[in-house]
Amino acid sequence: MGGVLMPAGLELRILGPLELLRDGAPVPLAGVKPRQLLATLALRNQRTVAVDHLIEVLWPQDPPRSAVANVHTYVHALRTLLGAARLRRQPPGYRLLLGPAELDLARFDEHDQATDPARLDAALALWRGDPIENLPHSPLWRPEVERLVERRRLLREQRARVRIESGDAAGAVADLRALVAEDPLREEAWRLLVSALEATGRRAEALSTYSSARRFLVEGLGVEPSEPLRRLHRSLLTQDEPAAPPRLDGDAATMLRGFALLGLGPAPDWVASALLDRDDVQTVLDSLVLGRLVRRVGRDELGQPRFRLSVAASLLAPELPDPVDEAMLCRVLGGYLDLAGRAARGLPAQIFGPGLSVAARWPVPAAAELTKDPVAWFTVERQALLAAVELAARLGRSELAWEFAYTMLPWCDLGGHSAEWEQTHRTALGTCRRTGDLLGEAVSLRGLGQLHLYRDHYGAAAEAFSRARLAYARLGNTYGEAGALAGLGSVHRIRGDHDAAYDCYQQALAYYLTVGDQHGQAYVHGALALVWLARNNPAEALRALNAGLPLATELDDQHRVAHLLHRLGLIRMSLDEAVAARGCFTAALDRFTAIGDAHGQAYCLSDLAELEQGVAAITRLSRALEIFEQIGDRRGQEQTARRLGELHRDAGRERLGDAYLAEARRLRSTVQDELTRPT
Repeated sequence: MGGVLMPAGLELRILGPLELLRDGAPVPLAGVKPRQLLATLALRNQRTVAVDHLIEVLWPQDPPRSAVANVHTYVHALRTLLGAARLRRQPPGYRLLLGPAELDLARFDEHDQATDPARLDAALALWRGDPIENLPHSPLWRPEVERLVERRRLLREQRARVRIESGDAAGAVADLRALVAEDPLREEAWRLLVSALEATGRRAEALSTYSSARRFLVEGLGVEPSEPLRRLHRSLLTQDEPAAPPRLDGDAATMLRGFALLGLGPAPDWVASALLDRDDVQTVLDSLVLGRLVRRVGRDELGQPRFRLSVAASLLAPELPDPVDEAMLCRVLGGYLDLAGRAARGLPAQIFGPGLSVAARWPVPAAAELTKDPVAWFTVERQALLAAVELAARLGRSELAWEFAYTMLPWCDLGGHSAEWEQTHRTALGTCRRTGDLLGEAVSLRGLGQLHLYRDHYGAAAEAFSRARLAYARLGNTYGEAGALAGLGSVHRIRGDHDAAYDCYQQALAYYLTVGDQHGQAYVHGALALVWLARNNPAEALRALNAGLPLATELDDQHRVAHLLHRLGLIRMSLDEAVAARGCFTAALDRFTAIGDAHGQAYCLSDLAELEQGVAAITRLSRALEIFEQIGDRRGQEQTARRLGELHRDAGRERLGDAYLAEARRLRSTVQDELTRPT
């Protein structure tokens, strides 16, 4: 029903050139600005668009004094065409109300989760080009348009997947070629294209396509293809090789098959010991090396010898008759978890956890030496850890999956590794839900909530924190509930609901006092200082900091000390004590730099720039903007871009200044949507 145009009806199309049809015939729309206004409302169909937002779309720079009146005039003309019921006044702006039969985007929304071939074809047939391609694009449209384009690409991949699985691989090739041409860093599209070419008997072309994919990924992202694509490549290389397994004794066969099933990439030598659960494995390893089933690939940056399977062995090993029990694989995962936990303890304290460990560890020899440089260890083992989470998920071992995600969090947070943060936590969350692991679900939701908060997705953050809190409460886990409440407090604080933030923080503080967690207490005192500062009460803010700073200092928690010093600088700024504020920001910056916390550095740089002018301020802000962009902190980007725009305009660089200010307006719009979205 949703895909059928109503008789004698109206239809607006934006998935291509903007067109308005009545009874199938085009309806003239005079003027670029009325059409831009209609497009803006259509992109946010069923949602209110503020008049201020519409003005920024129509007049990005120097709107006329009559801008508000002009918007009302354009709306009046559009209501005459569309009907008053379809375009309503909704303070502080207007809302377009079109159903699936009247708007192609609404019909696409109905089908974009489809798996049925007919529905997939129907959804993609709605696209006639790029969204609103016949109008000048406003920067404020970018988030909506990019989401639309991404959804279309995901649907095209899904249709190709369905065609390949149903035996129509040839029908998928052309669109997959177009997909990788549009976005050469889209690995799943490359994998599907290689699969389709292989399925149609074009092996040489499939191999060449893999080489192209690898080149784009290495040059564009600095990463090798992931395991699914590499596995497909190995299959192409060895299609003509005999599949008979080699003759190996029990230990060698077990080790070989274990290496293959782990799929963690080049493995350090301790993995061989974990597979057989003993130290004397060198003879077994040597026999596999001599048989050219395992290759030595040198030492990594930590000095560990590394081994990997040959291509043929990786394909043949799973077919060996010797069974591999799950406990063997879990020993390796337990070894990585043991090392990850040791490395995490060398990084800034993680204060939002459940307060307990569940998964079994396997003691790795020389673990203390391997993890003495925590950041280096996580960096070297990054791919293995990501693969470990996926393996734990495939085995249904939720306790391993969520503990890996949680243990990696200090490294992800410190270095701004948001992609790894999201991947590990989403995998863990899915596994915990499938297995009914409520504790793991709570931990994963709390971690995702923090990432949403950093990305200014406040509605998603509030939902994740609230669900984590409920799960922790059901488990009676006071430590975890405190962390979830602290997260909720931060959402309320950023949204300006200071009373709700204060209540959450006070309850979190009471819980941290109950469990005796001084790291958590120091954190909450610092958060309460921000609430008091937002309430224009610097005296109470100082009192809160004076409760938290001695705790952090006594614990020698330099990361928390840095945060509290930064907040002390904000208080000094509010009191017009510029010299004292500069001293606090500088001391905090030095600590953040020593720890390697880029996000903390960015905020200190931005605040120091408020105390400076000219080149010095621009230099600090430019570096801060780079960090905010890397992390995805849109609020930080908006504030920094706005200040850079003002400084460049003051210096006479109006063109550059205007560009920064336009970007700041775009960012402010996207953040404002999140701030006003109901919790």
